[in-house]
Amino acid sequence: MRLSKALEQIGNEKLVSFHMPGHKNGSIDILKVHSVNLLSYDITEIPGADHLHGAEGCIKETEIAIAEFYNAFISKMLINGSTVGLLSAIMGVTAPGDQILVNRNAHKSIYNAIEMHRLDPVYLFPIVDDRLGIPIDLTLDTVGEAISSHPNVKACVLTYPTYEGLCYDIRAIIALCHENNILVIVDEAHGPHLLLNKTGPKSALELGADLVIQSFHKTMPSVTQTAVLHISKNHILSNDQLDRLNWHLGALQSSSPSYLLMYAMDQMLYCVEKDGIELMQNTLNWLEAFYNKCSSFKHLEVFTFKKGDPTKFVITFKASHNACESWSISDVTNLLRRSYQIQSEYDSERLILMMASIANSESDYIRLYEALKQIDQEIATSCVEIYNEKLKGEHVKDEKCEVCSYDHVYESIKKSQTKVYNASDVIYLKSEDVAVTECVGRIAKEYIIPYPPGIPILVPGERIIEATLALFPVEIKRVKCLLE
Repeated sequence: MRLSKALEQIGNEKLVSFHMPGHKNGSIDILKVHSVNLLSYDITEIPGADHLHGAEGCIKETEIAIAEFYNAFISKMLINGSTVGLLSAIMGVTAPGDQILVNRNAHKSIYNAIEMHRLDPVYLFPIVDDRLGIPIDLTLDTVGEAISSHPNVKACVLTYPTYEGLCYDIRAIIALCHENNILVIVDEAHGPHLLLNKTGPKSALELGADLVIQSFHKTMPSVTQTAVLHISKNHILSNDQLDRLNWHLGALQSSSPSYLLMYAMDQMLYCVEKDGIELMQNTLNWLEAFYNKCSSFKHLEVFTFKKGDPTKFVITFKASHNACESWSISDVTNLLRRSYQIQSEYDSERLILMMASIANSESDYIRLYEALKQIDQEIATSCVEIYNEKLKGEHVKDEKCEVCSYDHVYESIKKSQTKVYNASDVIYLKSEDVAVTECVGRIAKEYIIPYPPGIPILVPGERIIEATLALFPVEIKRVKCLLE
């Protein structure tokens, strides 16, 4: 089936979206133009249309409006997503060979910048939740120890909020970095909506970061690939760094930027300028009611993190669910899609991640609750049947290995010191394909990056250990390793 037919088929499902992008299947239709063929807006840099890479007219006016809305010094529209903003920011403020601090659970685009610019990363390992296997905190002590051990660090790259919506005390970390003349870049791809929630976590831009990159399309009513790079009013970049940043933005983005993408960003801004705070308050009210109703489930647990973004929430099994082995997380995910036409953002062996936005309607939450209530009842019925089978001696429990997660990998990496080379050092070294069953102890030549969430399990130049291997996606059978 070709792409056009596949998209048509998916569209006909009329899915309820709890995934990216934030417009939720056009529930807030920022591209709707009455009696106008939208392709007439798909133009190039003709007179009156300005130019993204040297904006002086209408594009500059939109960027000024974005900066005013977010209280930034300068805001740059991005048409290659947050990826190009992160690449440009990191390579713009550093020189090849510089050391930078970076949280280990960073997105692959950050690792790409490190490799492309031949940087020396110093990893900041987050605290990982034992039950869910996801990063939940990055402590000030962790960052302080890294700075003390590496006094020549030039920049710190942080992810905030995390993919799952977790926030931490980034204000204190930013202040500590600035005390040591370390510039702070924040991957806030999942946080452009934070300023709409007046009682929730603050944006890193408000908390003092120098450069903040946000993906409008992830959590705001905009289209895929639309993003922004903010330069703080209190930034500590030199003029040379600002010049290099702008050069990279021009070099790494298309020289023919899409006016439809830029139009989408401008229309999104009109929407949230006018109604954003009210739409967010409605969303928070609906979410609170939804969470309260879900608290009555016997087997499923639905919650948002107390120190996080309330529009991100997790569906998992309650601890008591261990009595019923016949259901897995993927069973719930598949049933939501197949029987209830509800699509999640992603699932793992431990949780389902759902992403809400101001474009979700109250009926979306009602529909999700009713679906989960039915599934919870089905699980309860299954557990009774299995219990009866056990009494008859007919049920044999499947032997399952312990679920491995990032917490095991991070601890093993720290103890084993798996980094042998920087990723940039192995680009031109010879390699060979090695069977997964035989690769432990070898040095990797490639990344292993499950997507979502796009966080590397393995980085080129690292020695492969058992804990890392346990997280490999099942479809990976061979790994490129250095010749030895």
